[in-house]
Amino acid sequence: MMEMIFMRKLRFLFQEPGLIEAIVSDPDIPISETGLDTRGYRSLWVADLMVDYDPRTGKPYAFMSSSFEKTYPLVIWALKFHMDDELFDVPQASLTAVPLHEAFSWAYAHFILEDQLPIPQPDGPSEPRSLTCQVLRYAAAAA
Repeated sequence: MMEMIFMRKLRFLFQEPGLIEAIVSDPDIPISETGLDTRGYRSLWVADLMVDYDPRTGKPYAFMSSSFEKTYPLVIWALKFHMDDELFDVPQASLTAVPLHEAFSWAYAHFILEDQLPIPQPDGPSEPRSLTCQVLRYAAAAA
């Protein structure tokens, strides 16, 4: 019998001009009505990226960037190189099983570029196109 694996879900909140917050929900761990008592956001020593950890699991619970419109490339590379060990579902983007850098690239394309970027098409039947690569190319060409 095949075991069902439920991914943690990521939900983005955005406020102009560039504050973005990503909140993780875990279907296996219910949040009490009183909320989650965490130590608060802490710097990852990467420009403009802070993380809050769930004290019950030790996993990242929330991410925040206060100038995401300016620091997107740094945030993406930090996520890609330091937090690439877990995949997330992002229901608001219709994304399933994506790494954090792909989820944050969608957030940049959606909130900062306001969906001006075309939706990536797969390069082949088994090889999806990287949204991160496409968004980074677009951001570099616009700079």
